[in-house]
Amino acid sequence: MDILFAKYTSFGNTFLIVDETRTPLAGDEQRADFARWALNGDFGIGGTDNVLYLSKADGGDADYVFRIFEVDGSETLSCGNGLLSTAAALRRTHGGTRWGVLTELPTGRPRLVHIGADEDNGRTWVNMGWTRPTPEELINRSGPPPSDGIDRITGLDVPGVGELSGYLSFSGEPHLALFQGHGLPEELAERLFIDARGAVGRPDGAAVKESVALAHHIGTHVNQAYRDLFPQGVHLNFARVEGRRVEYRTWERAINCETLACGSGTVAMTYVGQRLGLLPEGEITFWPHRCRWYQPDAALTVTTTESGYVVTGRPRLVCVGTVPMTPNASAYQTISNRRSAKDSSHALAAPAG
Repeated sequence: MDILFAKYTSFGNTFLIVDETRTPLAGDEQRADFARWALNGDFGIGGTDNVLYLSKADGGDADYVFRIFEVDGSETLSCGNGLLSTAAALRRTHGGTRWGVLTELPTGRPRLVHIGADEDNGRTWVNMGWTRPTPEELINRSGPPPSDGIDRITGLDVPGVGELSGYLSFSGEPHLALFQGHGLPEELAERLFIDARGAVGRPDGAAVKESVALAHHIGTHVNQAYRDLFPQGVHLNFARVEGRRVEYRTWERAINCETLACGSGTVAMTYVGQRLGLLPEGEITFWPHRCRWYQPDAALTVTTTESGYVVTGRPRLVCVGTVPMTPNASAYQTISNRRSAKDSSHALAAPAG
């Protein structure tokens, strides 16, 4: 059996999109097997964060079902940049400019979001709705969910760094936002947000490597040492604000490493930033700090609307292809850890200290 795929990138988040209306799969075992093989840089396609599967919805307001699988074959909840890329893929293969898509299937509570694509300029958008209290299966809290949907997390002790705190909200994934001056100490922010202009396109200097290792150390330690608090892990978003612009970095729980950008994280940061009085209503620009080392003009926007937060970006088609799906190429692959081969290709992440 051959599987058709399209590879898209959205600010350094890269996806293999398998359209099951064109390549029907037998079930979740085959989806997991293909993800394990395809995301393996040694034996598969590699160079990609996730596999996205699209299938027709059974009816109602949804047109498609969106599912996202990781390098270890597990299914995660949602992805803002993945949904932006899905809009571009649907526009290219099926036509149209707007679709209803079901996400968050692993929760048992599928959620409808709307995505769309502009006809001419290549921009796509996703209405992520409103942030919500983090589901109980993702946070062990001592009392009821907070009325504003934000869990205040304190006392995160990271060796060699100190004590951190943040603001947890849910925008399709659990995001812990640490803003400069609000959970993210000034000195630590300076080490994370470095001037890499001299290294654009080839960020391999000592300061760059130290900064990446630092972000990886913090994200890894919090997810390992505080598993009792975050039983399925948590995304960490480091952010600093300047007017209507937020510069940020994100460490993701599903692949256990820092990614170049994060769409759902921008929604969580917008909500928390507005509640803290750091951000105004209306349109906010987000600069994915690490992506801008490679793509200096990278920027997402988040707009507060009457129906929710709308994220806008410009995903790009990288390539399309066909690969065989055989038992020897997938079912018997062994993955030693959950990090994608793509992250190793940057050769910047260091083991946690």
